[in-house]
Amino acid sequence: MENENEAVVVDTTNNEAEGSTETESVTLKKEEYEKLNQTLGSLKRELKDFKKAKEETKETANQTKPDENALLQRLEKMSLRQNGITDPEDIELAQKTAKKWGVDIDEVLADEDFRVKLERQQTARDNVKATANIRGGAGNSQAKNTPEYWQAKGTPPTPADVPDRKTRQAIVNKMMKAGENSDGGFYNQ
Repeated sequence: MENENEAVVVDTTNNEAEGSTETESVTLKKEEYEKLNQTLGSLKRELKDFKKAKEETKETANQTKPDENALLQRLEKMSLRQNGITDPEDIELAQKTAKKWGVDIDEVLADEDFRVKLERQQTARDNVKATANIRGGAGNSQAKNTPEYWQAKGTPPTPADVPDRKTRQAIVNKMMKAGENSDGGFYNQ
C-alpha cells in the first residue's frame, strides 16, 4: 500500500516566455498522477473524436453540395428550354449574363435587355446559316449558257458572253433553227 501513496515528482517546463525556461516541480500522490494521466488520455481521445466528426461533417457537406449544384443546373436547363433557349451559345449567354448581373437565370430570362441581346445573337446565327450555301462571284450563273436566254434576248452570244466555243456554237445553231421554223414573228420562236 505504500506504493500507492508514494509521491511522484512531475517536472513542468514553462516555455511560454521566449528565451526563458523555468522549471517547476510539483509533488503529487501516485493515484492522483494516474488519474491525471487517465483524464489527459480521455481528453486526447475526445479531441480526436471531435476532429473526426468535424471532418465527416465537411465531407457530408461537400457531398450535398454537388447534389444541390446538379439540381440547380437541371432547373436552369429546364427553365432555359421552357423559354425556347436550346442552342449552346444562347445557354452560355444566359449563364454569363446571370453571373455578371448576380441574379438567377429566371430573372435574366424575364429581362428585356437580355431578350434583345438574345434575339440579336439568334438573328446573326440564323443569317450565317441561311447564307452558308450561297456561292458568291459574278459570271458563275449557268443561265447565260442556255439557248432560251439568248433567244429571249434576241441576239447571239459573243465570245465575251459565253467563253466556251462549243456551248456558244450550240446556242447559235439552236437560235438559227428556231428562226427557220418561225413565221418571222419575234414571239413565235
